[in-house]
Amino acid sequence: MQPSEAADFFVFRCAITHYPVTKEVAKMKAFPRIQMGTAVDSADRISAIDFVNRVNWWFETWDVDAMVDAFLPDAVAYHFHGTIDGHEQIRQFFANDYPYLIPGVSRHATNHIVDNDEEGVVVRYHNLLVRYASPQAAAALSAGEAMHSADDLPGIWLYSPMMDRLRRTQTGWKIIERYIGGSTVNNRLDPSVTRAEEVAPFLPKVQGL
Repeated sequence: MQPSEAADFFVFRCAITHYPVTKEVAKMKAFPRIQMGTAVDSADRISAIDFVNRVNWWFETWDVDAMVDAFLPDAVAYHFHGTIDGHEQIRQFFANDYPYLIPGVSRHATNHIVDNDEEGVVVRYHNLLVRYASPQAAAALSAGEAMHSADDLPGIWLYSPMMDRLRRTQTGWKIIERYIGGSTVNNRLDPSVTRAEEVAPFLPKVQGL
């Protein structure tokens, strides 16, 4: 699949906030059709799925350096906040617009489909953002503790179909293009704080091994 072909398929209307678009957001009616079978090497399939899951964990634990490094320097992300192009914009996006999606939220990638894609692979999957606590409560939750919620938590806050086009590098897979398809937000689980400066005290801190 060519980048221009993938771009023809992207659409989403954000229900919470809006990110300034640096270029026209591509329109996606649906993800491209998948084939019945695939000839992807089994090692590539396993490592690509593992990479996608690791990226989710880096987001969940707010490991910003690892999050940025997961993308190639010229990568493009078609997000419901707009189109983000290159490392500088990606890091700015994480700093200014993304924090409200982090505290009290876990990420679950399911139904991975891996196909060959030019010099790499493309991974399609469903990403479920599960709210397990408010940002404030999540920051106070320590390892080994169990929190009892009267607010119907945990619950699925955001559903998104995803498509990551990956390229192999000397240090493993990297994302060259990320597409987030038509998504659904459960507004009942929206956080009470959304601005980056409000969310900052509740963001998780990266822990060493």
